[in-house]
Formats: sequence, C-alpha cells, structure tokens
Amino acid sequence: MSNTKKNTGSYYTPKILSEFLSNHIVQKYLKGNKISVLEPSCGDGEFVSSFFKSLDLNTIDNISIDLFDINGVELAKADALIPLSDKIDKTINHQDYLKHYLENDDEYSLIIGNPPYVKRSNLKKVQVKSCDEVHKRFKDSSNLVVSNGKINNIWMAFVEAAIMSLNQNGVLCFVIPSEILQVKYAKELRALIIDKFDRVEVFAFNELIFDGIQQDVVALIGVKGIENINQHGISFYQVEQLDDLKEPKFTEKNNNIHRTTLDKWTNYILTDDELNFVDYLKNEHKQIKFYTEKAQVGIVSAANDYFILNDKELKENKLSRFSSIVKPILPKGALVPNVAKFTSFDFHYLKNKNVKVNFLLFPNLPKSKLDVKLINYLTKGEKKEKEGKGELHLRYKMTLRDNWYHVPSTWLSQGLFVKRCHKYPKIFVNEANSLATDSFYRINMKENYNIKNLVFSFYNSLTFVLAELEGRFYGGGVLELTPNEFKELSIPYNKNITDKQFDILDKMLREDRNIEDILCFTNSIIIPNLDTIKLEEIRIKLVNRRLKKTTKQQRDNIEVYDFEQTHTEERNLNILVN
Repeated sequence: MSNTKKNTGSYYTPKILSEFLSNHIVQKYLKGNKISVLEPSCGDGEFVSSFFKSLDLNTIDNISIDLFDINGVELAKADALIPLSDKIDKTINHQDYLKHYLENDDEYSLIIGNPPYVKRSNLKKVQVKSCDEVHKRFKDSSNLVVSNGKINNIWMAFVEAAIMSLNQNGVLCFVIPSEILQVKYAKELRALIIDKFDRVEVFAFNELIFDGIQQDVVALIGVKGIENINQHGISFYQVEQLDDLKEPKFTEKNNNIHRTTLDKWTNYILTDDELNFVDYLKNEHKQIKFYTEKAQVGIVSAANDYFILNDKELKENKLSRFSSIVKPILPKGALVPNVAKFTSFDFHYLKNKNVKVNFLLFPNLPKSKLDVKLINYLTKGEKKEKEGKGELHLRYKMTLRDNWYHVPSTWLSQGLFVKRCHKYPKIFVNEANSLATDSFYRINMKENYNIKNLVFSFYNSLTFVLAELEGRFYGGGVLELTPNEFKELSIPYNKNITDKQFDILDKMLREDRNIEDILCFTNSIIIPNLDTIKLEEIRIKLVNRRLKKTTKQQRDNIEVYDFEQTHTEERNLNILVN
C-alpha cells in the first residue's frame, strides 16, 4: 500500500458496485420531485457518474448536488461527469467535508459514496480534532451513545456526520469497511443505525473488491421515512462475486440483530437455531480466564527492529557475548510452525536460519553503569537518522520508562496464543521458554490447572466456532481476537489429557494435517457427547465466509468435507489412542 493511499484512504469504488447501488436506490427508495444529494468524498466521480446514469431527469423538477474532495484533480474529474441541465444545481467544494459539516447545518435527501478509510494514528491533528467534534455531536444527538470512545478510523466520522445530515425522508448509501459489522468500538454506531433508519440493507461480498489491498468492505444502505411498517427492518445480503450484481443476483441471509449474545452483525451467516445451539453450549462451559492466572498481551518494545536481532546482527554490533541480556524471543506468529508445544529445538531451528529471535533485555540502570559496547549500541539508537528514523529515546513509549532502553513487562509465560491467524487459531505450550512480542498473548495458569490440558482442550469445534463468532476478521481472511475476546472464549477444559494424546496432537499439527482431521481426534476426547457434526457445519460456514473461498482448492478443502468419513476416522483414531 502506498503512503498516499494509507494517509488519504483513497480506494475507488468499482463501477459494477456503484452502478448497482445507484440503480437500487433510485428505483426503490429515492422519492420526490426535488432531490438534494451529497457526495462527501467523491474521488474520481464513479458514484456521481453512476447516479446520474440511473436517474431520469424528466421525472424530477430539480436536483442539487454538493461534491467534496481534498484532491482537486479528482474533484475536477467528478465535476465533469455531472450532466449539463438547468434542472441541476451543483456546488463543487475543494475542502475537507468534516470541517464543512461542523460549520454548516445542511440537510440532504441522499448521501452517497465511499468515504476515506484512514486510521486515527495516520490522521493529521486537524482531522483528529474534526473527528472528535463530530463524535461529540453524534453522542449528544442520542442517548444510545454513552461511551467516551474515540473515532478509530475517519470513515466512522463520515457515517456519523451523514446520519445527522439526512432529512426526514433521507437515504444513506456508503461503501465502508466490514468493521462496522463486528468491532466493539462500532457497537453503538450499529445501534444508532437501527434506531435512526426504518429500513437497513447490508450487502457483504465474498471477494475483495478493491484491487491491490486486503480491505474487506460492505455496502450499507439506510432509509428514513418508510410508511409501510412491513418494509421496516434490516436485511443482510451475500454477494458471491461482483459480476453477480449485473443480473442482479445475491442471497438474503439471516437477521440476527435482535440478539443480546453473539450479537455481532457478522453473525448473519448463521440461523437463529445455529446461534442458539452455540449459545447454549457456550454457557455450559467456563471461560479461559477461569483457568488462567494471566492472559495478557506480549512484550511491547516500541522498536522491534532495534531490540530484536539475528545472530549476524548480534555479532556485527559486538553483543554476542552478553548472554545475560540476550534472551530468546518469538517476534511474529507466522514464524511459529503448527505445533502444540514449541520446543528448544524449534527455537534453534529459527535461530540457525538467521531469523531475528534475540531480544536485548537491557537492565534498568543508567548508561554510565553499563559496558562500553552496550553504551555504543544505545548511542546508535539515540542517533538521528535519515527519513525521520532513529532518536529512539524520544519516542513516546520510551519517554515513559525510567531508562528508555529497558523494556518493561518481560515475564515468561507457560503458553502462547497467536493474536492473528489464518486457517484456524493457534495456541501452544512454551517449552522453549521464549519471550514473545505483542503478536502473541502470554498465558500462565492458575495453580490447579495445567497448560498442556488447556492447549489440548482449546482444539475443539466449539471453541473454534466461538473464536470465529467472537473475533473479527479482515481482508485476506485474517482472524483476530483481542485479549479480552480470547480470555472470554468458553472452553471444555479436560484435566485428564495424557502425554500420549498430547503428543499425537502435536504430531498431527506438525504434519500439517487438515484441521478437520485434527478436530476429529480432539473432539472425540474433549466433547464426545456433543453434536460435533452440527458444530463442524457451523464452523465451516464461518470459515468459508471469512476466507472468502479465494481459490477453488480452498473451496474444495473446506466445503467438500465428508462428515461421515470424518467420524469413521474419529472412531478408528480413538480406538488407537485408547
């Protein structure tokens, strides 16, 4: 991703999608002879072009349209796409829409477009200020917003401003990140959308629609002023591929927004019966936090490239002999093979491949009390480099430490959970006694519980289903759980796992056996009396949705799984183990 796109959030909507949404809105929801339209971040004008193609000017008396964009070149392109007609009044605004919104009280009958996607950390100070002011106004507009949370991404401010700028019969249509469906910080926004609109439609896509980036998006339509109560409510639609919108062809999914548990909008993929089934089983078992003394995020060094070195870099910086400060560490989850236990042999395999697995745990002492070679390396970190790098001692997190180079909270853990995963969640025993970065969650058990039992017990279809439901997923099929989401997963903990059973699990993982085969084995021990066929059907449905069936092979691996064959193998394997 280029820095320009990262900083401006400019990802332009495919023509197929903008044309479908424009046609859908004009034909189904847009009313009146006088229409006022806002496109708050018009880019190159794809939505503008599609909208006017869908609109029959003979059916209206007047249409006013306001276009906004911070890119003057793209704004001019969009301007040129507006037809020449005495029925059209246009205003072209080369400025930040959020700033304009805060200074005006304009209302519109249609707000349409694809707002920018920029994380708060990449926004300019003036943009952050605008986002916070929009959110404050949004909070004041409804008693449903009670938290003091901040806007995490600029698209949320655009949605909030748009909701407040619609007239009583207005229509909102935005292409926005799928985060709206699932992340905790958007929960109140979801509640407001249901409250403010009579009709809500969400179109989710089974493919990534922006070229070159792993950004998963949905199309959100909200409609006010629908008098027929039978048309009220929310509908979720699944679109297999963009070309299906030409027909149009899509599948209406389940409406689960009334739920108080398992209540993320991403759960539309499951029926109420399936969710109730999972919910019942979830409540039958204790959560991971019941068994753990600690389950916390890994080490935050604030400068991994500086504190974590490979053997070659240790030697180059004359640090190899300082064994008291050089500690083993796992820097990234992707480096860990599929294992139930990460051993010293596994660690040394990475070390011999010259992977960065050496962590510099400097003592919490003044530099004057350190060896001269350590001082030389610290001086290198403090030195200013080109392109704004270096000067590590001035970074915010460093300034909070007694000595900037002493990284806090470097305790060893008995087990590690990988924060982000692809095919399935990964958890393992830390036999190598390695430290771990914040790509992992560190786990220490309570006195009467065992890390091996926890790791083995985690590998079951129920907990895997809950991980899919409680976590959040991103473009490219990445599943992520926050520390709290991980700790609150229900787990059918089995305290009687034998060494032989654990070693079989480790062997199956190392051999990269299909997760279905692995779960057949573990389910037979962990949840032998549950309907694992139904659980597996639910899990596979959720995984299919998350991975978006990106290849035919992936579809075959997931969809064409033979459940009866699975349970035959399960019975045979259980006989072997016992």
